[in-house]
Amino acid sequence: MKRAKSGFAKYLAHASALAFVASLAANAPAGAVTLAALPATVRINVTGLGTSYAVISSSGALTATGPDGAVLYRGTGRTLARTNVRKVASADIVLPSRRAGPLSPEDRAERAMALHSAREAIAEAGPRAIVTVPFQFSILRGEGDDLGSGIIEGEKILNVRFTTEDGVLAVNGRSFRGAFELAADDEGDMIVVNTVRTREYLASVVGSEEPSTWEPEALAAQAIAARTYLYTHLARHKSYDLEGDTRDQEYDGTQNEDARTIRAVERTAGLIATYRGTPIEALYSANAGGVTEDSENVFANALPYLRSVPSPGDEVAKDSSWGKTSWEWTKEMSAAQLREFLQVRGSAVGTPTRIDLTRLSPTGRVIGARVVGTNGTQDIGKDGSRYYFGLRSTLFTVEVTPTGANERVAASDPERGRALDALGARRVATAFDMQLDGNGNELGLRETGWVYELPARFIFRGKGFGHGVGMSQWGAQGMALKGASAADILAHYYVGTGLTAVGGD
Repeated sequence: MKRAKSGFAKYLAHASALAFVASLAANAPAGAVTLAALPATVRINVTGLGTSYAVISSSGALTATGPDGAVLYRGTGRTLARTNVRKVASADIVLPSRRAGPLSPEDRAERAMALHSAREAIAEAGPRAIVTVPFQFSILRGEGDDLGSGIIEGEKILNVRFTTEDGVLAVNGRSFRGAFELAADDEGDMIVVNTVRTREYLASVVGSEEPSTWEPEALAAQAIAARTYLYTHLARHKSYDLEGDTRDQEYDGTQNEDARTIRAVERTAGLIATYRGTPIEALYSANAGGVTEDSENVFANALPYLRSVPSPGDEVAKDSSWGKTSWEWTKEMSAAQLREFLQVRGSAVGTPTRIDLTRLSPTGRVIGARVVGTNGTQDIGKDGSRYYFGLRSTLFTVEVTPTGANERVAASDPERGRALDALGARRVATAFDMQLDGNGNELGLRETGWVYELPARFIFRGKGFGHGVGMSQWGAQGMALKGASAADILAHYYVGTGLTAVGGD
């Protein structure tokens, strides 16, 4: 199983990008850079950290082509790409894989027969009868089939290409325009790369990153920021350009297609944000909590356009039913929960007893923290506290409460009761109230609340959502609601920048 990339992996990726863009800016005189047009298509990894089981299909007719150009399949069925397939070679039986859904009686019977034949072959040849095939491409025979009939196998991931002329493609149920290709990511795991028109990619990113119901100028600002980010991150990987998730930009294919996001991309076609003629590192986050951060307080480099600026528009999030927790939030963890949380992230401090905020930026963000535990201490720098403590931002305070404190919870607040139960709090008393009828007669006792004895807790209270560098998406919406244009928004969040037409989408 592939180990999940840590928050530091994303931090390092942004730090590397910042260093790259900083070097461009340092070496290029103002106005001296000739910028190429955006490519017509881009290549996006749409399977995250890699996959060992990819079902690829189409809403129309699907064509799968092998590395040599030969057609492997053409039809309306589903295909399957798998890695590390276990099979009984002598009987050519593929061992069943785990599947989430239930099997039909016919599928269960077929699987039972395959397992019986496999056991017989193994009994004859011993454990050596089982071999592992690094890569296999198969055709699935029906809805209940999760193994398929093998078409080709390989000692490495083969670059099978998938196209359709009358529909859209889908991988594991997610639909995308353009073409697919099987490839290996930078760590060697199988991924599906989506080659898609740049304008279609950007329209999906805008709708995936922001609600399409937002103000047109906020969507236009997001389109330019997303295009600029794409421009400075092309070809950073061997087999593809960008990740299709928050390690780069969220890209959900056709799921978030909308006429308003398409319009935002069309009306800003070819525009990117530049500083003295050089494309910028167009970082953005959901909500800056009222003020953005200098880049060097989060990432490696100090860039002149990624400066801290007020972001009063962020406050509009508090009136949103789903967005209010990106403005202000509280996270509560018992000492035992925090110990387990830190252990998963490689920390060996034991049970935490104290968290010291050792360094704050001028905006109040935590850029240095020290965890003191029963087994030692650990220093955490810059944006690391988001990862280690699981927080929405680094604009936070922390309060430690000792074991034994009490809290009364009303029966009308079951959500708080569930939260305390999850913390491991102990219910030590129950409050009752006598119910009376209209004549004053007693009807019986009713529970009105409970008293909990609380464990040692760490209470984090903060504002904002994300790293806080560059454009705040909620802040952009707040500015647009007050009449700001996309150009105004970008000039505010990316200090000293302008817009440059490079051509293309």
